[in-house]
Amino acid sequence: MKMFDKVVIVGVGLIGGSIGLAVKKKKLAKEVVGVARRESSRRKALKFKAVNKATLNLKEAVTGADLVIVASPVGKIVTLAAKCVKFMGKDAILTDVGSSKECIVREIEKIAHRKTNFVGSHPMAGSDKSGVWCANPELFEDNPVIITKSKKTDKKSLAILARFWKKLGARVFVLSPAKHDRDVALASYLPHALSYALAGLQTKDSIKLAGGSLRDTTRVSSSDPELWKDIFLFSRGPLLGSIRAFFRDLAKLEKFVRKGDQKAVKRFLSAAKKVRDSIYDGNSNRRACR
Repeated sequence: MKMFDKVVIVGVGLIGGSIGLAVKKKKLAKEVVGVARRESSRRKALKFKAVNKATLNLKEAVTGADLVIVASPVGKIVTLAAKCVKFMGKDAILTDVGSSKECIVREIEKIAHRKTNFVGSHPMAGSDKSGVWCANPELFEDNPVIITKSKKTDKKSLAILARFWKKLGARVFVLSPAKHDRDVALASYLPHALSYALAGLQTKDSIKLAGGSLRDTTRVSSSDPELWKDIFLFSRGPLLGSIRAFFRDLAKLEKFVRKGDQKAVKRFLSAAKKVRDSIYDGNSNRRACR
């Protein structure tokens, strides 16, 4: 069922492309327009049918849009959002898909206030792969999408955006930008940081012996370093807090092992196993990159 006449996606990579494919598949918009920075990216967006139309002209794309989604790397979101606001109507909705929220929401709200309706989004879905050729219309199925709410958030726009993400199959959570960053630091920033650190710790000899455990725990360190550099720095406070918490917990295990305390080690591992077993894995059905 159509929700919008015109949806614009600024940045048609894995996430932007997946949104475009999902919107088209579910017929939520009359037209899906992609905005690319390079001609090669524009052609790829069309080749993989992520959008109905693709252009390098931001003004042309955004003018008359009902919903604009900035799906660029975190470090470019605020700049692109500022450019979009110049050409958007007052009734239009602007959102982003950035993994960091407090800083981004604060800056965009300064720009968008009384000009258009901004509501931050963060789909907790993705891959260690990137590019529109890996886009998947089912990427958001049964996965969390966090929508941010602040004192400046328009309630009607928030409700519309929540319904949009639910139509894409997501489980929607509404959090303040600050709480988003604190919770996601533990659920995403820290796991990525540990994955990169663990991969970097390996030696030529240890890599030869690598099994499933190393492959599983370092999978996300195959993600784009440029992307994660920005996420880490934009959310340095929550990330550093989660790293400190991790070291405190690891120190407990170190203490138990050093003492040879079998019961304490087992309690530590059992408590962690219980948490891991409770994690909702959602729909694991994912298409391979094309």
